[in-house]
Amino acid sequence: MKKQILISLGVSVLTIISLLLLFLTFMEGRFFPGTMVNQVDLSLMKREEAAEYFSNWKQEEFGLSLVDKEGNTELLSGKEIQLRYAPDFSAIPKPDSFLMLFSLGKQKDYPLKGSLAYDESLLRSFVEKYAASHSTDESPREGFLSAYVPGAGYLIGEEKQGGKISAEVLENAIKNAIQEGKNLVRLEDAGVYEEAEKRENLESLKDEKNKSLPGTVRYNFSGEIVELNSDTTLSWFTEDGSKLDNQRVKEYVKNLKTYTDTSGKERSFLTEDGRVLSLGGKYGFSISEKKEVKQLSENLLAKENIVRDAEYETVAASRGADDIGNTYVEVDIGRQKIFYFENGVQLLSSDCVTGNIARRHGTPDGIYSLTYKARNATLKGPDYEAKVNYWMPFNRGIGFHDALWRNRFGGSIYRNAGSHGCINLPFNSAQNLYQKVYQGIPVVCHY
Repeated sequence: MKKQILISLGVSVLTIISLLLLFLTFMEGRFFPGTMVNQVDLSLMKREEAAEYFSNWKQEEFGLSLVDKEGNTELLSGKEIQLRYAPDFSAIPKPDSFLMLFSLGKQKDYPLKGSLAYDESLLRSFVEKYAASHSTDESPREGFLSAYVPGAGYLIGEEKQGGKISAEVLENAIKNAIQEGKNLVRLEDAGVYEEAEKRENLESLKDEKNKSLPGTVRYNFSGEIVELNSDTTLSWFTEDGSKLDNQRVKEYVKNLKTYTDTSGKERSFLTEDGRVLSLGGKYGFSISEKKEVKQLSENLLAKENIVRDAEYETVAASRGADDIGNTYVEVDIGRQKIFYFENGVQLLSSDCVTGNIARRHGTPDGIYSLTYKARNATLKGPDYEAKVNYWMPFNRGIGFHDALWRNRFGGSIYRNAGSHGCINLPFNSAQNLYQKVYQGIPVVCHY
């Protein structure tokens, strides 16, 4: 009985061993059940079948874009170069031992490892055809210093690659891209085109040329800026930059004067008695051409960058429609009165005697500015000489002064017994006015 039991047991063990050996034979070269690679289930699949699968999979998904310097794109596919993937399954355990029994039913996902391979002769053939069809006869251009560019100065013109493609460099660029897993090769960046020779010291040459440019003069016209820069002035200099064409400077200043002068223009004026008159006269901004040409020439030759006012012969209180302001002297010739206004408030009113109408010495109307003021002056003319205590000219030889030889002012005296054009004032009025006025204050004469 015992012998039979032993025999049965031996048969069972041999059967189990036989079945296990049979299963191990079946599993040889296959993956464990539950084995995954890159989330692909390879359970019981033969390793060579898995290798074929991944080889084809990589070939189908591969595509390398080649972009030339014109922006044209051509795609190199995996099929064109017989690209294949050689997976490396060495890190995945093989079912060649009883350890398999402990792995049954367990899932594990392994990363895909391996290397790409391709037919190098096919790649070389593709590269040669591509280089031949995409190359041009364009020669490379080295970097250069540009001519003067308005608003920018001298610039560096960038070097430019030629049109010929190096097949050898392109082939290496494609090989590197394949190994690095890239999907794009820009031919300019890869250096496949013929390069220009490098020019040394271009940057320093550019800086030197820009430093030699004339400076920028910015005129400040009461907040409005007029800029004169090298876009205009560079052509005024000799080639070495040492001499300036004086005639060009004069022409510019003349045009600037025409554009900005306000002297002599008609202005509206509200009189003391409420009338609105339109008056001319020399009042206003007037550039001194001689002084400005001299100053501008000095600025340009010194290569100065400067903001300044123009050089003036006369100026107004401000720029704009109401450039007289609210501090001025008003002479009402018709009423023989003068008025002094300060910040819009009348602080002085006086009778006066203006130019003799009968002798054609009438005081001209218009708007002027006080030239200067002086004490104890002697006024001379062809038929007179008069000493005055207070002298305030505003229109060449015409001005305000005291007249001690008169004992009456105002009324109609001026018609037949007036002055040679000046505004005669009582002593106290002349003294008071002298204390208030200053060089440049507007003087408005009207009827």
